[in-house]
Parts: sequence; structure tokens; C-alpha cells
Amino acid sequence: MADFETLVFDAPADWVQAGSGRFTPVAPGVLETHGGPGMLWYTCARFADFELEVEWRCRDREDNSGVFLRFPDEELRKERPDFLKGLEVQIDERGVDPEAGRMDSPLHRTGALYRLAPASKRASHPVGEWNRFRIEARGRAVRVWLNGVEVCALDELPADHPREGRIGLQNHHAGSRVQFRAPRVLAL
Repeated sequence: MADFETLVFDAPADWVQAGSGRFTPVAPGVLETHGGPGMLWYTCARFADFELEVEWRCRDREDNSGVFLRFPDEELRKERPDFLKGLEVQIDERGVDPEAGRMDSPLHRTGALYRLAPASKRASHPVGEWNRFRIEARGRAVRVWLNGVEVCALDELPADHPREGRIGLQNHHAGSRVQFRAPRVLAL
């Protein structure tokens, strides 16, 4: 079996910002989100079937972010990309559903495939501690593990969602500061 490839944040040409906001280095190999809505996307490859591992931590319970999968190139060229065109693995401990105006929505909390498949369990470490996502995308199926616990499974992606695209990290809104480190990907 092939080895995971580390996606190095320190190679600026490999990562490009789409939308507003930015990512700031805060330690070697660690980036922190600022402002938004936007996405830092990996430029070196498009992925169809893959496993992705990435570590993240929130600095506050109100922080919000996500990991984007199979994001279409045409959206990345827009000044205001439509971030619902790809898939998002949510990072939001409160589970805010903006449409319904409620909290603790399984479709919006950490580990969910945003608005598509709920997070079935809570598996995040306390705010301030590092967490690890392992995300597997195979064909029309997507699975998410958080800190070793399977928290989300979708066996049949809707037909209008891409089966190949870019991966990226979300910077959600002003005041939200989520840190990311150690992204690794394995094409299947």
C-alpha cells in the first residue's frame, strides 16, 4: 500500500486562498484561520478516491471551520465562491443551523457532512486540545472518523455533488480562530 503524502503548509505555491479572510502561520507547520468566508485550497492535485487526515483545534467554543473535499476548480476562481458546491466536514462544537436558527443540529456539528449527513456522536476533545479527522472518500461514499471514532457515514452522495476535486480548509468568519496542522492524503 502507498504511503500518505504530507501536504506541507510551508510551501506557499501549494496553497492558495479563495474568498476572503486568510490563514496565518502561528508555529512551524501550524496555520490559524482569520476572517472569511474563504478557503485555503491545495493546488497540486485533484482527488477522487482518497483518505485525508488532518489535525485541528478550536481556541473557543464559538469557533467554526471545516475541511472541504472534492471542491470544483471553477468555484475557486470566483471572487465569492459557492462553498456548498463541494463537500464540507464541519467543525462547529455548537452545531449551529443558520437556516433554522437552532443549536446542536446533527447536520451542522463537528464531524457532519454539512447539511448532508449527521454527526452521530460527539468525539471532540475539549476546546484547546488537538483533534484528528480521518476522512475517506470512495466513489459516492464518504466516512468521517474523529479521534478514532466513526462519527459520520454517507453511502450515496447526491448526484449533483462532484466525485473529484480539490481539498481545502475553511476560514469561516471574523473572530473564529481554528488551527490546523499535519494534513496528509493518500490517493486510493
